[in-house]
Amino acid sequence: MRKVSEKDYHMFITWAKANTANTVYPSSIAEGIQSGDIYVNDDADVETVLFWHHCGFGYISGKPSYDFLNDIYSVMTSDHNRKRLVLITSDEEVADYFRDKEVLLDSRAEYSYLSDRNISATDITGFRIEQIDEENLSRIEGRIIPSFSWKTPDQFLKHGFGYIALDQERVCAIAFSAAVSSDEIDIGVETHEDYRRKGLAAILAGRMCERILKIGKKPVWAHSISNTGSMNTALKCGFVKHKVNTVIRRRNSD
Repeated sequence: MRKVSEKDYHMFITWAKANTANTVYPSSIAEGIQSGDIYVNDDADVETVLFWHHCGFGYISGKPSYDFLNDIYSVMTSDHNRKRLVLITSDEEVADYFRDKEVLLDSRAEYSYLSDRNISATDITGFRIEQIDEENLSRIEGRIIPSFSWKTPDQFLKHGFGYIALDQERVCAIAFSAAVSSDEIDIGVETHEDYRRKGLAAILAGRMCERILKIGKKPVWAHSISNTGSMNTALKCGFVKHKVNTVIRRRNSD
């Protein structure tokens, strides 16, 4: 497979929006909103496209050949790549290719937004909510935070947004735009372990949904099938599960 020049990314917007597993992550790359790489098959005619997001998520559009999947497997398992590749697919033939390989297969639930539950109006006595800005962004710690899916703080502040809950001056929960396209926003959430089961994630995610709808886009949500906390938050906010994708990643990767 060959890498596409960034100046040509716009030529793959249609491919991104036709992805059967997810559209917001591929589109965020093709539309130039977030960082990532695009690869196509080696032939002159493009038949398959791989969108590889800054966060490591990879999505295939089209029908990949055996050689194309071999190339992806080589990249995924290489010790020389600084960026992980976690392939997310709804294509059973792609999943079947990897079943006898040295990788791990998991499942990822994808949600669409059904209704406004007005969660953000819930009382959170003892906590303060702030919108993420240049001043407080550097104080956010954790794994699922803006630096997970945005290459630079400036990129996030220009194209993304989010909210934090604070206990005095300690950031204890966050909800933010993990992926942004022209018509969808994927919501990422994380709550510090000392503050879980207080409903903070749902309250912040509710704020996100309100703002996303206000700017005319669709909120979307996804999580590992085993993450019941994320599932409960999604359902509480008015999301409904509409598909389950296969996740393929290297062994011993996070």
